[in-house]
Amino acid sequence: MTGYRILKLGIAAMVMAAFYASTHPAHADDTRRSVTMACNPFPPSKIDENIPLPGYDVELLRAAFAVGNLALETPFYPWKRAYLLAEEGRVDGLCSCSYTVERERDMLYSTELGRVRIGFFSIAGHIAQNITSLADARDLRIGVVAGYNLENAAENAGLTVITANSEQVLLGMLYNNRIDMIYSFREPVLVAHKKRDTLFSLQYHEVSQAPYYSCISRRIDDARSLLNILNHGISTIRANGVYHSILEKYGVADITDIKQPTAWIN
Repeated sequence: MTGYRILKLGIAAMVMAAFYASTHPAHADDTRRSVTMACNPFPPSKIDENIPLPGYDVELLRAAFAVGNLALETPFYPWKRAYLLAEEGRVDGLCSCSYTVERERDMLYSTELGRVRIGFFSIAGHIAQNITSLADARDLRIGVVAGYNLENAAENAGLTVITANSEQVLLGMLYNNRIDMIYSFREPVLVAHKKRDTLFSLQYHEVSQAPYYSCISRRIDDARSLLNILNHGISTIRANGVYHSILEKYGVADITDIKQPTAWIN
Protein backbone atom coordinates (compact mmCIF):
# COMPACT_ATOMS: atom_id res chain seq x y z
CA MET A 1 0.00 0.00 0.00
CA THR A 2 1.46 3.35 -1.01
CA GLY A 3 2.13 6.09 1.50
CA TYR A 4 -0.37 8.29 -0.30
CA ARG A 5 -3.17 5.70 0.06
CA ILE A 6 -2.37 5.20 3.75
CA LEU A 7 -2.59 8.94 4.27
CA LYS A 8 -6.00 9.06 2.54
CA LEU A 9 -7.32 6.22 4.70
CA GLY A 10 -6.06 7.95 7.83
CA ILE A 11 -7.80 11.18 6.91
CA ALA A 12 -11.01 9.28 6.14
CA ALA A 13 -10.87 7.58 9.54
CA MET A 14 -10.44 10.94 11.27
CA VAL A 15 -13.42 12.37 9.38
CA MET A 16 -15.58 9.38 10.34
CA ALA A 17 -14.53 9.70 14.00
CA ALA A 18 -15.41 13.38 14.02
CA PHE A 19 -18.78 12.64 12.41
CA TYR A 20 -19.53 9.93 15.00
CA ALA A 21 -18.65 12.24 17.87
CA SER A 22 -20.93 14.94 16.49
CA THR A 23 -23.89 12.61 16.09
CA HIS A 24 -23.46 10.37 19.18
CA PRO A 25 -23.55 12.07 22.59
CA ALA A 26 -21.10 10.98 25.26
CA HIS A 27 -22.12 8.20 27.62
CA ALA A 28 -24.37 9.37 30.43
CA ASP A 29 -21.70 8.50 33.01
CA ASP A 30 -19.33 11.01 31.36
CA THR A 31 -21.81 13.89 31.34
CA ARG A 32 -23.95 13.28 34.41
CA ARG A 33 -24.65 16.22 36.65
CA SER A 34 -22.35 16.56 39.63
CA VAL A 35 -24.09 17.77 42.80
CA THR A 36 -22.17 19.85 45.33
CA MET A 37 -23.55 19.87 48.88
CA ALA A 38 -21.68 21.94 51.47
CA CYS A 39 -21.06 20.11 54.74
CA ASN A 40 -20.02 21.41 58.14
CA PRO A 41 -17.89 19.21 60.42
CA PHE A 42 -20.42 17.30 62.53
CA PRO A 43 -18.97 13.91 63.51
CA PRO A 44 -19.89 11.14 63.28
CA SER A 45 -22.45 12.14 60.62
CA LYS A 46 -20.04 14.39 58.68
CA ILE A 47 -16.29 13.87 59.16
CA ASP A 48 -14.07 16.11 57.06
CA GLU A 49 -10.69 14.59 57.95
CA ASN A 50 -11.61 10.94 57.36
CA ILE A 51 -11.79 9.95 53.70
CA PRO A 52 -12.50 6.21 54.28
CA LEU A 53 -15.25 7.12 56.77
CA PRO A 54 -16.64 10.51 55.72
CA GLY A 55 -19.68 10.25 58.01
CA TYR A 56 -23.01 8.53 57.70
CA ASP A 57 -24.86 11.58 56.34
CA VAL A 58 -22.30 11.91 53.56
CA GLU A 59 -22.63 8.23 52.70
CA LEU A 60 -26.43 8.36 52.84
CA LEU A 61 -26.47 11.31 50.43
CA ARG A 62 -24.00 9.62 48.08
CA ALA A 63 -26.23 6.55 47.97
CA ALA A 64 -29.41 8.61 47.53
CA PHE A 65 -28.05 10.69 44.66
CA ALA A 66 -26.53 7.59 43.04
CA VAL A 67 -30.08 6.24 42.63
CA GLY A 68 -30.61 9.15 40.23
CA ASN A 69 -27.18 8.58 38.63
CA LEU A 70 -25.81 11.80 40.14
CA ALA A 71 -22.29 12.14 41.53
CA LEU A 72 -21.86 13.98 44.84
CA GLU A 73 -19.15 16.33 46.03
CA THR A 74 -19.09 17.34 49.71
CA PRO A 75 -16.66 20.18 50.50
CA PHE A 76 -16.43 21.09 54.19
CA TYR A 77 -16.82 24.58 55.67
CA PRO A 78 -17.76 26.10 59.05
CA TRP A 79 -21.54 26.11 59.35
CA LYS A 80 -22.13 29.82 58.68
CA ARG A 81 -19.89 29.73 55.59
CA ALA A 82 -21.61 26.59 54.29
CA TYR A 83 -25.02 28.20 54.73
CA LEU A 84 -23.94 31.40 52.94
CA LEU A 85 -22.64 29.44 49.95
CA ALA A 86 -25.94 27.55 49.67
CA GLU A 87 -28.02 30.69 50.24
CA GLU A 88 -26.24 32.40 47.34
CA GLY A 89 -26.53 29.34 45.08
CA ARG A 90 -22.76 28.90 44.86
CA VAL A 91 -23.29 25.27 45.89
CA ASP A 92 -26.38 23.15 45.28
CA GLY A 93 -27.31 22.89 48.94
CA LEU A 94 -26.41 21.74 52.43
CA CYS A 95 -25.63 18.19 53.45
CA SER A 96 -27.97 18.58 56.41
CA CYS A 97 -29.90 21.25 58.25
CA SER A 98 -32.54 21.56 60.93
CA TYR A 99 -35.85 23.16 60.08
CA THR A 100 -36.59 26.81 60.76
CA VAL A 101 -39.23 28.99 59.12
CA GLU A 102 -36.57 31.58 58.23
CA ARG A 103 -34.51 29.05 56.25
CA GLU A 104 -37.48 28.26 54.01
CA ARG A 105 -36.79 31.54 52.21
CA ASP A 106 -33.45 30.14 51.05
CA MET A 107 -33.82 26.36 51.06
CA LEU A 108 -36.04 23.51 49.91
CA TYR A 109 -36.19 20.75 52.52
CA SER A 110 -35.81 17.10 51.65
CA THR A 111 -37.71 14.33 53.35
CA GLU A 112 -36.30 13.43 56.76
CA LEU A 113 -32.66 12.37 56.52
CA GLY A 114 -32.18 11.44 60.19
CA ARG A 115 -32.79 12.37 63.81
CA VAL A 116 -30.71 14.03 66.54
CA ARG A 117 -30.70 14.40 70.31
CA ILE A 118 -30.35 17.92 71.73
CA GLY A 119 -29.35 18.92 75.22
CA PHE A 120 -27.02 20.67 77.64
CA PHE A 121 -23.51 19.59 78.60
CA SER A 122 -21.83 20.65 81.81
CA ILE A 123 -18.75 19.51 83.72
CA ALA A 124 -19.92 16.73 86.01
CA GLY A 125 -20.82 18.08 89.43
CA HIS A 126 -20.69 21.76 88.46
CA ILE A 127 -24.43 22.27 87.92
CA ALA A 128 -26.53 21.43 90.92
CA GLN A 129 -30.01 21.51 89.44
CA ASN A 130 -31.52 19.02 87.05
CA ILE A 131 -31.77 20.72 83.64
CA THR A 132 -34.70 19.41 81.59
CA SER A 133 -35.77 22.52 79.64
CA LEU A 134 -34.37 25.75 78.26
CA ALA A 135 -36.05 27.69 81.04
CA ASP A 136 -33.99 25.80 83.63
CA ALA A 137 -30.79 27.39 82.26
CA ARG A 138 -31.79 31.06 82.40
CA ASP A 139 -29.30 31.97 85.13
CA LEU A 140 -26.35 30.30 83.41
CA ARG A 141 -23.88 31.22 80.65
CA ILE A 142 -24.74 29.03 77.68
CA GLY A 143 -22.38 28.27 74.79
CA VAL A 144 -23.86 27.59 71.33
CA VAL A 145 -22.30 27.09 67.90
CA ALA A 146 -22.94 30.28 65.92
CA GLY A 147 -25.56 29.90 63.22
CA TYR A 148 -27.19 26.73 64.54
CA ASN A 149 -30.96 27.01 64.92
CA LEU A 150 -30.27 26.31 68.62
CA GLU A 151 -28.79 29.79 68.94
CA ASN A 152 -32.13 31.46 68.18
CA ALA A 153 -34.00 28.98 70.38
CA ALA A 154 -31.73 29.77 73.33
CA GLU A 155 -31.96 33.52 72.81
CA ASN A 156 -35.76 33.39 72.46
CA ALA A 157 -35.91 31.51 75.77
CA GLY A 158 -34.07 34.40 77.44
CA LEU A 159 -30.76 32.59 77.97
CA THR A 160 -27.39 34.30 78.19
CA VAL A 161 -25.82 33.03 74.96
CA ILE A 162 -22.14 33.00 74.05
CA THR A 163 -21.28 31.72 70.57
CA ALA A 164 -18.28 29.97 69.06
CA ASN A 165 -17.62 28.45 65.63
CA SER A 166 -17.38 24.80 66.73
CA GLU A 167 -18.07 22.28 69.46
CA GLN A 168 -14.32 21.95 70.05
CA VAL A 169 -14.04 25.66 70.87
CA LEU A 170 -17.09 25.48 73.15
CA LEU A 171 -15.53 22.60 75.10
CA GLY A 172 -12.39 24.68 75.65
CA MET A 173 -14.56 27.50 76.95
CA LEU A 174 -16.39 25.08 79.24
CA TYR A 175 -13.18 23.58 80.64
CA ASN A 176 -11.82 27.10 81.29
CA ASN A 177 -15.00 28.26 83.06
CA ARG A 178 -15.88 30.84 80.40
CA ILE A 179 -19.33 29.26 80.05
CA ASP A 180 -21.41 27.12 82.41
CA MET A 181 -22.99 24.79 79.86
CA ILE A 182 -23.01 23.91 76.18
CA TYR A 183 -26.34 23.71 74.38
CA SER A 184 -25.87 21.54 71.32
CA PHE A 185 -26.54 18.32 69.45
CA ARG A 186 -25.33 15.34 71.44
CA GLU A 187 -23.10 13.39 69.04
CA PRO A 188 -20.63 16.07 67.86
CA VAL A 189 -19.99 17.20 71.44
CA LEU A 190 -19.25 13.65 72.54
CA VAL A 191 -16.87 13.10 69.63
CA ALA A 192 -15.07 16.40 70.30
CA HIS A 193 -14.84 15.61 74.02
CA LYS A 194 -13.33 12.20 73.31
CA LYS A 195 -10.70 13.72 71.02
CA ARG A 196 -9.54 16.18 73.68
CA ASP A 197 -8.57 13.36 76.06
CA THR A 198 -9.37 15.51 79.09
CA LEU A 199 -9.70 14.44 82.71
CA PHE A 200 -13.07 16.22 82.96
CA SER A 201 -16.26 14.17 82.81
CA LEU A 202 -19.32 15.63 81.10
CA GLN A 203 -22.84 15.57 82.42
CA TYR A 204 -25.53 15.50 79.75
CA HIS A 205 -29.04 16.87 80.23
CA GLU A 206 -31.26 15.97 77.29
CA VAL A 207 -33.92 18.51 76.38
CA SER A 208 -35.38 17.34 73.08
CA GLN A 209 -35.07 15.20 69.96
CA ALA A 210 -35.62 16.40 66.41
CA PRO A 211 -35.54 15.35 62.76
CA TYR A 212 -33.12 16.91 60.32
CA TYR A 213 -33.06 17.16 56.54
CA SER A 214 -30.88 17.85 53.55
CA CYS A 215 -31.47 21.23 51.95
CA ILE A 216 -31.40 22.34 48.30
CA SER A 217 -30.69 25.99 47.51
CA ARG A 218 -33.62 27.84 45.95
CA ARG A 219 -31.10 29.87 43.92
CA ILE A 220 -30.08 27.02 41.58
CA ASP A 221 -31.99 26.59 38.32
CA ASP A 222 -33.04 22.96 38.79
CA ALA A 223 -33.80 23.13 42.52
CA ARG A 224 -37.18 21.38 42.39
CA SER A 225 -35.92 18.68 40.05
CA LEU A 226 -32.88 18.02 42.24
CA LEU A 227 -35.06 17.87 45.36
CA ASN A 228 -37.33 15.28 43.72
CA ILE A 229 -34.32 13.16 42.75
CA LEU A 230 -32.94 13.36 46.29
CA ASN A 231 -36.27 12.48 47.91
CA HIS A 232 -36.70 9.50 45.59
CA GLY A 233 -33.18 8.39 46.44
CA ILE A 234 -33.74 8.64 50.20
CA SER A 235 -36.98 6.66 49.88
CA THR A 236 -35.22 4.01 47.78
CA ILE A 237 -32.27 3.43 50.11
CA ARG A 238 -34.61 3.23 53.09
CA ALA A 239 -36.67 0.57 51.30
CA ASN A 240 -33.76 -1.53 50.02
CA GLY A 241 -31.82 -1.60 53.30
CA VAL A 242 -28.87 0.55 52.23
CA TYR A 243 -29.88 3.28 54.69
CA HIS A 244 -29.81 0.92 57.66
CA SER A 245 -26.56 -0.74 56.57
CA ILE A 246 -24.78 2.64 56.44
CA LEU A 247 -25.96 3.49 59.96
CA GLU A 248 -24.82 0.06 61.14
CA LYS A 249 -21.39 0.72 59.66
CA TYR A 250 -21.03 3.72 62.00
CA GLY A 251 -22.58 1.98 65.00
CA VAL A 252 -25.65 4.23 65.09
CA ALA A 253 -28.29 1.94 63.61
CA ASP A 254 -30.59 2.68 66.56
CA ILE A 255 -30.59 6.39 65.75
CA THR A 256 -33.97 6.08 64.02
CA ASP A 257 -35.47 4.55 67.17
CA ILE A 258 -34.53 7.18 69.75
CA LYS A 259 -35.69 6.40 73.25
CA GLN A 260 -36.97 8.89 75.81
CA PRO A 261 -34.73 11.84 76.84
CA THR A 262 -31.94 10.88 79.18
CA ALA A 263 -29.43 12.40 81.58
CA TRP A 264 -26.11 10.81 82.40
CA ILE A 265 -22.50 11.35 83.37
CA ASN A 266 -19.79 9.82 81.17
